[in-house]
Amino acid sequence: MGLPPTASTYRRRRLLATAVVAVVLALAGLGVHGVLTGPGGVPASAAGAGTGAPSPTGVRAEPGDTLWSIAVAHHATVDLDRYIDALVERNGDTTAIEAGQLVRLP
Repeated sequence: MGLPPTASTYRRRRLLATAVVAVVLALAGLGVHGVLTGPGGVPASAAGAGTGAPSPTGVRAEPGDTLWSIAVAHHATVDLDRYIDALVERNGDTTAIEAGQLVRLP
């Protein structure tokens, strides 16, 4: 059989077990956070909620405007890359706009 474990062996084992449990709990916490939050880290129950004011459906392009500059001005809490993709899709899958054009917002 062998020698019984020493007190220091027990301490090392408890330390290792505590570290493993801490890592598992941290990973589980991150998973729960991802499930309970929507885009931008807001609670999933409020992810689609607005301020109560209707959002504009479009804006008139001014001279010098680009879809990028319009996206920067209107993306709010939505990831900018995602907003630009949706903006391009909503406006006929093109990035070309002209002054006076109605640019439809996602």
